[in-house]
Amino acid sequence: MPVLILAIASFVAFLGVTCLLYVAETVESRKTHRKEDPGSEEPFSLLSIPQAFDPVFAILWEAPMEALQLIESQGAAGLPVSRLRPIVARAATRFPEIYDGCSFERWIRFLERSQLILWNGQKVMLTREGRDFLQYRFVTNALVEA
Repeated sequence: MPVLILAIASFVAFLGVTCLLYVAETVESRKTHRKEDPGSEEPFSLLSIPQAFDPVFAILWEAPMEALQLIESQGAAGLPVSRLRPIVARAATRFPEIYDGCSFERWIRFLERSQLILWNGQKVMLTREGRDFLQYRFVTNALVEA
């Protein structure tokens, strides 16, 4: 009799563990699927605005700063977005580990989500926050160099 009870308990435990493994695998596959979806992750999430003022990370901000200055030079009319491609291409060759897997569109979306630019069709324009960012970054760099 005790052997029969032990066998039934083992079978129930086996079914319980199997169910838990199934649930864990289902949850894990959802997380993996979410990671593989390029639209679900924040575009170009390796950079952040505060890093632009950190001397260690400032070199990574050279390409975005060059792009913002070029956009600013065009004024309210905006700049054709295609004119930014060479800037991104140079940055990608200089920092392949940062730009690996990052498309030009994701890079532009990063600037847009950071509220530095407005992307409207084939034109990009600097936002008020973008102008303030350029001005503040310029003042901050001048103070650091002095």
